[in-house]
Parts: sequence; C-alpha cells; structure tokens
Amino acid sequence: MVSPFKFLQEVRTETEKVTWPSRRETMITTAMVFVMVAISSVFFLVADQIIRILVTFVLDVGGWQTALTQGGPLMFVAVGGLIAAATFYMVRARKK
Repeated sequence: MVSPFKFLQEVRTETEKVTWPSRRETMITTAMVFVMVAISSVFFLVADQIIRILVTFVLDVGGWQTALTQGGPLMFVAVGGLIAAATFYMVRARKK
C-alpha cells in the first residue's frame, strides 16, 4: 500500500504532465457548450410541441378525449398501455 505522502507526490507529478487549456480555449469551448444547449433546447421544444399536437389530434378523433375524461383512470391506463405496446413494437421492428 502506498503512503499518503507518496500518493500526493505522484498526483503532483502527474498534474505537471497535463496540458492545461488556455483561457481563450476555455472561453471558446464554454461558448460552444452554451450554443449547443440553446440549439438542443429549441429542438426539444419544437419536438415536444409537434408530439403534443399529434397526440391531441389522435385523442380528439372519435371523441377519445371525452371518453378519457369520462372513463376515469382505467381508460388512461388502457391508452397508456396501447401507446407503450406500439412504441415497443416499433423499436423492436427497427432493430431487425
């Protein structure tokens, strides 16, 4: 087992070997992270709105929304199960 003093010496030796980024490189990569977060946020906002519109459209067809509100929790579970089964089937079919 290595003594704590020896361990700290080795850590210091290893940190001296590291090539640390310059201030400019750090600023550029930080800006890139913020830009990618903004782009991802907009993408997921748009994707979420499209999915919301599609689900609302599907549930409105044939009075599903009324049936869901009158059917209670059992109807929500049934519709959720159908959606989960369809998703599982699509993912499984895609892997083949």
